[in-house]
Amino acid sequence: MSNEEVFFKWLPDYSVHIQAIDDQHKELVNILNRLFIAVSKREGDSAIAGILDALMCYTQTHFSQEERLMREAKYKDLDAHIEEHRKLIEKLDSLTKKYLLEEKPIYFEMLSFLKTWLREHIQGADMKYSAALRQAGFAVDDWEIEASAEMSRMTNSKSWWKVWKAA
Repeated sequence: MSNEEVFFKWLPDYSVHIQAIDDQHKELVNILNRLFIAVSKREGDSAIAGILDALMCYTQTHFSQEERLMREAKYKDLDAHIEEHRKLIEKLDSLTKKYLLEEKPIYFEMLSFLKTWLREHIQGADMKYSAALRQAGFAVDDWEIEASAEMSRMTNSKSWWKVWKAA
């Protein structure tokens, strides 16, 4: 992906200092950038629908893992964090339905919304739980091994992921 095709550039400031989470956040940024390329090159409905599917599935898996980590660490603001996740999934679902069912162009609305949401969520809510876990001395090593294995199983079992990675 060339620099002119990057809609959302990953910066070191976005690191939550948990490698598995950072890797997942980077992949979400990659999916967002891929959506931007598909839209800007007018790749067609099937390509865009596939990217939206990848975005939704990957986001849900990421949220599930992140919430499990916070639950295991007994993070005090877990409920508020889960609510943020729920609202994003609801908005993504709404935008996707608007696109698929009503055939309305949602690309730029979705791109703008996701870029802002992801950046603010990582630098806000995710940084808070990451700092709280480090301050509490919660070791993430075992969780990271389990999360990486789960993500690998998910990506190996989804046929769209093979297509996604090839694009």
